Amino acid sequence: MTKIAEFRLTKYNSLLINLAALTSMTLVLVLLLVLEGKSATLAYIEKFYYSDQILPLVITLLVVVIMHEAIHGMIYLIFGAKLKFGISQLNIYTMDVSGNLYTISQMAIIMLLPFFALTGLLIATGILFSDLAFCMIIGIICNVSGSTGDILLLAYIFHKKKLCKGKIFRIKDEKHGFGLYVQ
Repeated sequence: MTKIAEFRLTKYNSLLINLAALTSMTLVLVLLLVLEGKSATLAYIEKFYYSDQILPLVITLLVVVIMHEAIHGMIYLIFGAKLKFGISQLNIYTMDVSGNLYTISQMAIIMLLPFFALTGLLIATGILFSDLAFCMIIGIICNVSGSTGDILLLAYIFHKKKLCKGKIFRIKDEKHGFGLYVQ
């Protein structure tokens, strides 16, 4: 296999990913404000503040981040990975250190499952436990914004794959990034 491209989580790339995540979070919050109206949104915040739900919110956000990475890890393990978790350039990551090469379909599952599964779980939890609905909404917003980097990286992979028509295309996790290979 021949390496044709790579992505490294440099300070610059990290800044771009984090700005994209903050932008997506801001857009979702603005959308919520527009859909619910200013008074309803402020009422949610006031009710939330005065009903001692700050601790549940902090716990929700922590659980969302941990579960997001755990879902990545679970899928990696299904595909035979040896895992490493870490933090680099203000980004939390899960990576395979086994040297396995992944198809684009496998990588799409690895990268997108936390977005879909965790968002669905948070919606179901918000419906079942209506007192925690606001925490779950914030958890969904956190998960969506946290998935922004996964989505952007997958878009990069699809773009590079498109340039390699007719060739076997594989993705390999590498230190602080990934390599793209063809045969």
